[in-house]
Amino acid sequence: MIRSVVIIQPPFVQLNGPYPAGAYLSAFFRGVAGEFGIENVRWFDAGNLFFRDLFSARGLERLFEKSREGALAAAEKAWRSGGAGAETARQLKRYLSLEKAWISWIDPIISILCGGDRELCHALVRSPHAPRGARMDAFFASLEGEPTADDGRTLATLAIEDLADYITAAVDGEFSLVRYAESIAASERDFSRIETALSRPLVADYYEPFLERFLDDLEPSVSADGQTLFCVSIPFPGCLVNALATARALRNRFGERALISMGGGYVNTELRNCSAERLGLYADFLCFDRGFGAYLSLLRDPEARRSGTLRFLHCPPGLRDEENRLTASISPDYSDIDFALYPRLSDTPNPMHRLWSDGAWLKAYLAHGCYWHRCSFCDVSLDYVGVYLPVGIPNLYQSLRAQALSRRVRGIHLVDEAAPPRALRDFALGNLRAAREDPSGGLLSFWGNIRFEKTFTRDLADFLSFGGLSAVSGGIEIASPSGFKAVDKGIDLENLVAVCAAFKEAGVLVHSYLIYGYWNETEQDVVDSAEVMRQLFAAGLVDSAFWHKFVLTRHSRVHREWEAGMHRGENGSAKLEPIDKRGNFADNDLRFAGEEASKLYTAPLDAALQAWMHGEGLDSPVRKWFPFSMPSPRIQADLIDEYIASYEKARDFERNKPFDPASDYCWTGSSPVRGSDDGELVWYFLGEEHSLRVDPESARRIQRAFADIPVSPEVLAALPRKTFKTFRKSGLVKICPLG
Repeated sequence: MIRSVVIIQPPFVQLNGPYPAGAYLSAFFRGVAGEFGIENVRWFDAGNLFFRDLFSARGLERLFEKSREGALAAAEKAWRSGGAGAETARQLKRYLSLEKAWISWIDPIISILCGGDRELCHALVRSPHAPRGARMDAFFASLEGEPTADDGRTLATLAIEDLADYITAAVDGEFSLVRYAESIAASERDFSRIETALSRPLVADYYEPFLERFLDDLEPSVSADGQTLFCVSIPFPGCLVNALATARALRNRFGERALISMGGGYVNTELRNCSAERLGLYADFLCFDRGFGAYLSLLRDPEARRSGTLRFLHCPPGLRDEENRLTASISPDYSDIDFALYPRLSDTPNPMHRLWSDGAWLKAYLAHGCYWHRCSFCDVSLDYVGVYLPVGIPNLYQSLRAQALSRRVRGIHLVDEAAPPRALRDFALGNLRAAREDPSGGLLSFWGNIRFEKTFTRDLADFLSFGGLSAVSGGIEIASPSGFKAVDKGIDLENLVAVCAAFKEAGVLVHSYLIYGYWNETEQDVVDSAEVMRQLFAAGLVDSAFWHKFVLTRHSRVHREWEAGMHRGENGSAKLEPIDKRGNFADNDLRFAGEEASKLYTAPLDAALQAWMHGEGLDSPVRKWFPFSMPSPRIQADLIDEYIASYEKARDFERNKPFDPASDYCWTGSSPVRGSDDGELVWYFLGEEHSLRVDPESARRIQRAFADIPVSPEVLAALPRKTFKTFRKSGLVKICPLG
């Protein structure tokens, strides 16, 4: 009988906060614990614990002791190679020379990143005895003046990145701060190659010794008179190798008392057809999709735990309705997480990019799946995209608010495939009302993924911003008129500009995801997409972006269309030709004929984005970023400006409409106060001062009414049309009725 459940997130994911799968599984298992006699449910973020173990005084002592000979050998080899190798050799020897400084400073550096030791910031930026690496040197060289304590967190972040460079060069070339052996795990069709990675230096010499100490601490959570279900999450390829090492250690320590299940994004997408028998040495189950129905079936079927072979856990059809109800009602549970242990990194000056690493964030979904689920490149046939289920926003918000205040993490990262506009509106509404009822708790900050669709008007953007929204990220993909059609985004370029303009005017940061190398994309499409992005950055409509190389996936719509006989090159159309055969392990990512040709765009596109995100090179012709011949863009030079003008015209037209009794209105400006006399009201909206002369009685009535959400329709209906228009342009937003 399963007496306890232990959820483990192995290394490596982002350092600044836990991945949300454990929070949702914790809430699920605690919710059903009484029904099945489960006595204990615990969640451990082994990724964070291993990071703090490795980057500690004791950890660096072990690191330098074990790596010294390898570092010297690597330095000698680099020096003999000539050229840049001489600098590599110098840096490696520099680490060894500064070994004592790194060991003595690492704990204060981690403390700085976790929000403490402000006093040591002064010493870190000034002391001649503090350690230095190449990244830290580059930062000092970039400063126009003297460094200050305010630079301490940036310098501490760069110190960690410098140490990571040392580990990669001297210990294990597969190491990265946020992933490990990703190049080995990404769609590897032969499990035997994965197993060989378990003997790599980082695993064998550092992670496995850590696991022994970790399991000592974990043992009280393991049932002594029954079985413990261990749920090991593998969200990304960069977690796989350490997940296997974790499972092996669990098996060795607890034997038959341990039932080991693996799930998460990597399992859901890559291992649906896995036939590697040796994977059964590490795990008893592969759990797919949301997991709630799958684990219910396991808990209700004792015989399923005695199969002796690797078993796939899916939600049975008979439990689908129950799983859907759970999906709509479960809120993530972060009670096992100490957020004070997570570093807040200062790894970029770009304010939008900074959000991913600066701040711990409680992660949550407003809806399961995507309400559009039609993009041709996306895994639309899988549950995590294709099954759309909204959650109960009032309960979710109240749960997150209580945890935010108790865990002292005041930010929410909404990790939806695409957060529904109405759900965002309701979340912001709950945030506003809670902050007014409990001013000491204040307003939570939140941000997340959206679709750039026309529902996000300036009115809605203003309301969301007022309700705590600080940033949005969304897929533009191929940023050209033909590109939108090719991937079936369901939006057009004019629509995109309007949405970005609305959010930017409302003070919300905007990030865009881009793809290049789509299976039928031409060099003309590439240069057109780059030109659109140049104009978007030049107009200030996006703050950051990232170009991903297109990956054809087995569960995407375009691959399913190919299987149905489409995209075969008939009648002069483009031809899609997948060339990968199935193996015994991961099989979602597929190579296709001709995809290698798009690699030459990687460096130019990345260089252009880096420049544009820092406000540089925006006036240069886009073709200059490519060190080879490219066609001229077909995008007219002022196209985005034209679309902005069109947006502004539509925005002003909407604001000039008379009062609409069928809509609700909310006041997003500051509280109007009396000005120089009783007949003047003064307020602030988006940082600007506004004023209006009204009679004293109207002023008092407006002050009272504007404090309510929504504003009293009787008061608005009684306003003179000119007065109403003034408020509409300076804080009064119109939204559909609030339910």
